[in-house]
Amino acid sequence: MSATMRAAVLHDIKDLRVEDFPKPSTLAPNDVLVHVKYNGLCGTDASEYAKSSMMVPLKNPHPNSKHQGATILGHEFIGTVVEAGASAQEMLGKRVACGAGVSCGQCALCKEGRTNLCDHYYTLGLSIHGGLAEFAVAPKNICVPIPDSVSDESAALAQPLAVGIHGVRRAGVKKGDQVVLLGVGAIGSFACVALQSYGVEIIAMDIDQKRLDVATQLGATKTILISPEITPAEIKALIPAGVDVVFETSGAPGAAARGLALAKRGGILMLMGLNKTPQDFPFADAVLREVVLQTTVAHVCKDDMPEALELLASGKVAKLLTDRIYSLENVNEAFEVLASGKANGKILVTPQNV
Repeated sequence: MSATMRAAVLHDIKDLRVEDFPKPSTLAPNDVLVHVKYNGLCGTDASEYAKSSMMVPLKNPHPNSKHQGATILGHEFIGTVVEAGASAQEMLGKRVACGAGVSCGQCALCKEGRTNLCDHYYTLGLSIHGGLAEFAVAPKNICVPIPDSVSDESAALAQPLAVGIHGVRRAGVKKGDQVVLLGVGAIGSFACVALQSYGVEIIAMDIDQKRLDVATQLGATKTILISPEITPAEIKALIPAGVDVVFETSGAPGAAARGLALAKRGGILMLMGLNKTPQDFPFADAVLREVVLQTTVAHVCKDDMPEALELLASGKVAKLLTDRIYSLENVNEAFEVLASGKANGKILVTPQNV
């Protein structure tokens, strides 16, 4: 067997090279080697590639993974376990979806079940080598077996769907609630899927009619096309009484203030989008109307990944949300499409033949 593998390695901004890379040859007792079938790309990947290495430790060691330098990207991968450490032999031959987030299992938050907030947390494909390669190493406890009823193409969406599921759990949504999804791009669409079992009214708002059409097929009750420049006052006028829960999923400048305007007195604003620039927010309004501000990050693998795989079994979600599949050799084209905003859904990359 070859000692090298093909991998997409980020060396610097806009410097992603598909090259021969040493194949992992030594596994820790609880690690498995996954022969990668698909790796999904997300907005975080696009930002790291096109704008700045905010998360990938190209220049300085990551405090938890200790990795530094050129990094194989990819944190949404699935495949088959082809090698296993001494304590992970039961995983051999299994198709698995990787949760990507590595936690210690020993700190206070891990013991509370909040592994996504682990003191020693790091992410495969962002903090250390990941799944945009022929093979990837992962701890067995974040590799969830894929049921026979779930296709590879569907399973490739499990990790981002788990993020949506986790956000919906944290929001405390109740049966009968009226909910707004402010933005139905990738994460908003996955939140929409997660909301289906809650018995709620889902109002989807977006600046793109195509996204709203997909949201309808995913179960949104009502859709509203809005302008990118809509003000908080204007968006409030669309639903004057407000709603029980608002999911702000875009992270766009001004979106948090718009989300607050949509929340009713005593309602909940769940911030799921990531905006890294300072922006104005009317905290006095939130305080005076006792709106609960919630946040969410990543997912809890043992809780959210199995549910994600169950929701993907029908194949409907993958059919609606997958844009296209690229070969690993053409991964730079895939990143350019994603970074330019031209993707109409999830982009998958495969190191295998397409």
